[in-house]
Amino acid sequence: MAIIELNRIDPDSLPCSVSRMLAASDPAPNIQQQPQGKVPSPGNWRGVTDGIAAARESIQQGNAQQAERILMELLEFAPVEIKAWKLLAKVQRQLGHIEQGIASATRALQLQNNPLTGEAPASLTLARLLWDQSEYQEARLMLEILIDEQPDCADMLALRQQWNREETQ
Repeated sequence: MAIIELNRIDPDSLPCSVSRMLAASDPAPNIQQQPQGKVPSPGNWRGVTDGIAAARESIQQGNAQQAERILMELLEFAPVEIKAWKLLAKVQRQLGHIEQGIASATRALQLQNNPLTGEAPASLTLARLLWDQSEYQEARLMLEILIDEQPDCADMLALRQQWNREETQ
């Protein structure tokens, strides 16, 4: 087994993903200096909590594209952060990036659900993305699963009625 001394490796010679993973393992990134448009590194990475807060702030300011960029950078460092995947799916839906939104929502559900159950993941965000993609049958099935789990949820019941009206028009 070969032992690699990390301090002898030139970070620029590593594949980008390996370099970022190594950089993300540093214990205390300095979040004060964040150059605009740079790929995150220990010197400019916001961290999970601050990254999600910054993305939400961008959404509130009407800048969904910036929120998407922030979340994608965050997920490069924290690829199992469920909240970030969920928020990214919503942002991508808002931007009309339906395919990417479905992939993000699905990833959040994969991380959230117990893989031993064998049940298909279901979420309201994913159901809406499927509807937007004109995959009406799949969207309806997912919505029905969710309504079965929460039969008194007014939002889901209203969404079912809305979809019924849209389909009859």
